[in-house]
Amino acid sequence: MANRLTQITTGAGDGGTTRLADGKSVSKSSLRIDAIGSVDELNAAVGIFLAALPHLDKANFSEFDDIQMFCQQVQNELFNVGGELASPSNHFLSGSATDDIEHFIEQWNATLPALKEFVIPGQNLPSAHAHFARCVARRAERDVVRLGEQETISTELLVYLNRLSDAFFIIARLTGRADSTQEPQWQK
Repeated sequence: MANRLTQITTGAGDGGTTRLADGKSVSKSSLRIDAIGSVDELNAAVGIFLAALPHLDKANFSEFDDIQMFCQQVQNELFNVGGELASPSNHFLSGSATDDIEHFIEQWNATLPALKEFVIPGQNLPSAHAHFARCVARRAERDVVRLGEQETISTELLVYLNRLSDAFFIIARLTGRADSTQEPQWQK
């Protein structure tokens, strides 16, 4: 594979525009660039979660390896999502990406107790970062929805981002219970 980013600072975007992968020039305030930026931020939020994950005691957290592998796969898929947004005529997201998320959710949600109230984020550092990634996924989804109201996009992108936020809710609960069996919940 050739080097894609051989020159980082070009000055080409100093006027408030940037180029999509197909060479088309667009405003940095466009809905498409908003969506690309939110997906990029989501990838960074997943990376921050992964950096916080080792704060948990692996001996008390059997889900560690599965969650780590899942999140690493998600980061790769998010580059595919960004690629589709930057190159609208191409399809990069794998057909099984959403199925993989649904399988992950089904597998791990079955191990969690039913909720009676909203979970309050912040049980521990990894759980808080998972909740933050969930929120960024929701924002990315909203940005892609806004883009889809103006331009044609793959509905698979929306489904993927929606499921991903659900997965990070499950991950937040799983990592939270690594330190304690009692989840902080909303007190009405």
